[in-house]
Amino acid sequence: MKVRVIVHGHAREYFPDPREEFDFEFAPGDTVADMLATLGIRTELVMRVVAGDGPASKSHALADGETIILFTPVAGG
Repeated sequence: MKVRVIVHGHAREYFPDPREEFDFEFAPGDTVADMLATLGIRTELVMRVVAGDGPASKSHALADGETIILFTPVAGG
């Protein structure tokens, strides 16, 4: 099964591909936190998760065909 992942912010450099969007294959029951762990991404890099049309937590169970949007902390100066 797979989800479409969209990454906003500086965390893109840690994801498996420099693109802002990619597909992630997962096992039934996997959560956003599981996905981050599999990819080697520290969970504190992701401050907000959107699944489908609304906010979600990192404990959100992934659903086949779903779009997950990940936001990192605001940085700059």
